[in-house]
Amino acid sequence: MKEDLWLAVGEDTGNWDDLTFDEQFLGVGLVIAKISDWKLALEEHISGQTVLDRMKQPLQNLPKGFASNSHHVKNALDYFKTQSVRGLWSLDNKMAAAKSPLACLKNELSANLAWLAKHTNLITLCTYGTAHWVRNHLRGTEDYTQVLGRAYGLLVTLIIPFFKKEDSLLIALPSPAPQLKTEGESILPNGQDDDIKGLCSSLLNHSQQNLRVWQNSKIAHYDCGTFTSLQQNDFNNNDNVSLEMMQAFLHIADMSAALMTLSQNTQSDIRLHDPNSNWHNVNFFKFEELLP
Repeated sequence: MKEDLWLAVGEDTGNWDDLTFDEQFLGVGLVIAKISDWKLALEEHISGQTVLDRMKQPLQNLPKGFASNSHHVKNALDYFKTQSVRGLWSLDNKMAAAKSPLACLKNELSANLAWLAKHTNLITLCTYGTAHWVRNHLRGTEDYTQVLGRAYGLLVTLIIPFFKKEDSLLIALPSPAPQLKTEGESILPNGQDDDIKGLCSSLLNHSQQNLRVWQNSKIAHYDCGTFTSLQQNDFNNNDNVSLEMMQAFLHIADMSAALMTLSQNTQSDIRLHDPNSNWHNVNFFKFEELLP
């Protein structure tokens, strides 16, 4: 039977290294698809632009003082906060005053989020809860990367049994912004590199412990790392996944975390809802629903 190579790209939300505020909203998300479907998704169009081009640049209607070098939902949310924007939004509806700067930004962001929420081949899985719950159920150490890895491990444990045993799943997690060597390859400062290694180690260990009930069954191979490490060790030469594509994948995962936060966090000034049940491939779980 032919092996399929799957890629899950992660993003988290909340301040995982400070769990003192009991009601703080925390969550992690994964966007999952076959490598071939990821690449095709980047060629799709949103409002006349390819998704790849859309992710490579900041939101066009965002004032420059709030924009990053590429697509980040938080930039728009930070700007909305300065403008005291609040309310319950549906991704299916455009704002009436479509020519106002705020309406144009809202419509642009909504179009991007709706593309992911309604996508038929990109699967969005997220899990969330409060800092109080995380402290009491996931934290066995003061190392936040270990705690965050356990949260991702809950999602990996959920999905692995559904893959064919011949399949491989690569889990790519975001890393801090790389520093460049003179020859052009990217590196991470030692402390940040250790953080990523600790995060992936925790994810893999937690998943393996939870999957012990499957030890007598053949399950899919899975591995975790940054895109750089996965490209060096796991991607096949014929996968042709460029750095530009990888960065776009991470920005798409960022949108998955935004879908979770805006729809599940009752403390958000802006709330999303799905009145027509169009988010067919999006699933949100509370942490406690996934704890073995």
